[in-house]
Amino acid sequence: MKKLISFLTAAAAALSMSVSAFAAEPSVYLNGEKMTFDAAPFIENDRTLVPLRAIFEACGATITWDQSTLTALGIKETKAEDGSAATSSVVVQINNPTAFVDSKPVELAVPAKVVNDRTFVPVRFIVESLGEKVEWNQDELRVDITIDK
Repeated sequence: MKKLISFLTAAAAALSMSVSAFAAEPSVYLNGEKMTFDAAPFIENDRTLVPLRAIFEACGATITWDQSTLTALGIKETKAEDGSAATSSVVVQINNPTAFVDSKPVELAVPAKVVNDRTFVPVRFIVESLGEKVEWNQDELRVDITIDK
């Protein structure tokens, strides 16, 4: 009987932890303003995932989607203070843990994925790969993105 009670207590604790991990969704702020998405961000493996198109566009990147390979290419054009142009590129493929930033491979803890017909990507990876800043507030489950325009 003691074993059964211990098992049920442990199972209830594990279930409550997993439910609470999905109960609160993270919020994402861009330059101090809360972003809205057509699908809710979520946390997986300690990474916040957001809809792909929204985060690329928020960072000023254009997106190309290849349906045959389930691959997205984000390209961002920037100008340096001296007036020279620079291009950053990020390539992610659904369920592939290897992404490419400026043609260099980068291993992702959580690859791009499709959930309810929406493609989600790790927000920090995309934002930092495009040269912008990200901060995480664990207490508030809040992502703060700073983009210098």
